[in-house]
Amino acid sequence: MRGWTVVEGVRGLVAAGLTVAALLALPSAGPLIVLPAALAAGTVLLPRPPHSEAPAVVSVVSLAATAAYRGPAGNTVGPWWLLETAALLALTVPAARRGLRHAVPPVLALTALPLRVGLHLEPPSPAAELVVICLLAAAASGAAVAAGRHLRAQDARRAHAVREARRAQRIALARDLHDFVAHEVSGMLVQAQAGQLVAAGDPDEAMAVLRRIEAAGLRAMDTLEETVRMLDADAGEDSGPAAPGEVLAELTAAVRRYGSATLDLDPAVRDVPPSAHRLVTEALTNVRRHAPGCGDVRVMVARGGEGLTVRVLNPAPPAATARPATGTGTGLAALRRRLATEDATLTAGPTPSGGWHTTAVWGGA
Repeated sequence: MRGWTVVEGVRGLVAAGLTVAALLALPSAGPLIVLPAALAAGTVLLPRPPHSEAPAVVSVVSLAATAAYRGPAGNTVGPWWLLETAALLALTVPAARRGLRHAVPPVLALTALPLRVGLHLEPPSPAAELVVICLLAAAASGAAVAAGRHLRAQDARRAHAVREARRAQRIALARDLHDFVAHEVSGMLVQAQAGQLVAAGDPDEAMAVLRRIEAAGLRAMDTLEETVRMLDADAGEDSGPAAPGEVLAELTAAVRRYGSATLDLDPAVRDVPPSAHRLVTEALTNVRRHAPGCGDVRVMVARGGEGLTVRVLNPAPPAATARPATGTGTGLAALRRRLATEDATLTAGPTPSGGWHTTAVWGGA
């Protein structure tokens, strides 16, 4: 804030000095020389909205002064002519950044500006010399237009990058939401199917199944509410890293909720990265979806020479319960891309016994 105040103060001092200089120069240089130059320089110095029409107004005033000026063109004219030229060049850049049609007035004013002085010199400048000077002014204005268009291209690239970043965030959020909610919903479906089998013969067990379905539904709702909270949170806020052991506790709870899964946890492991929890929930959801009758599922978390290893292993399901893959197959693919950014590898495939494994290794973790 202090730097901005200093800049504004310097601008104000320069504008005040320019005003005093213009008033003092009016009698000798004339209003059609001093006033357009002071107006152009003041417009450059003073802040204005990004979509201001000020460059067009200043250009029209400059063109009108060039058309109306009748001399004299003495030594006092030169500095103001140079000041107006520099100011018009500076105004051409933001005009071209806004759009090519907005750059037309300052380009015309710059191209015609040499005529205001050259036609009234004593002796008058040769026609060929005036043409060359006007062409040089046009070339300078073309360079200013190119600079403005370059800035416009940068603006477009920056806006595109922001859109792509937001799109990537939305996709990542949708994948996370799908993985965690699908895990709970698949568990609810399994419990509901089990409840249908025991409802008639064991009402107490049926009530227990209903309570487990209710708990899974509440967890799914909590996940949805947490997602909404993240979306509503201020973009500048950071919730900070998870507490030590928090992700490992969540992973352990996910395995426990599965029911028929067992966790082999290496005592040397104190915590795991969030993507490990994501891996386990994705793998367990896939087991429920495609191999519901496979029996016990083993989840192994160990630390060794290769780093941290997390593996989900399920035996081969009975032929009657195996289901063909019906999903889009994007869960593991997205997880593989995420792990690649963490110096980790993901492998998944059949085991020699006919089961399936999903394994991730974090090198040096």
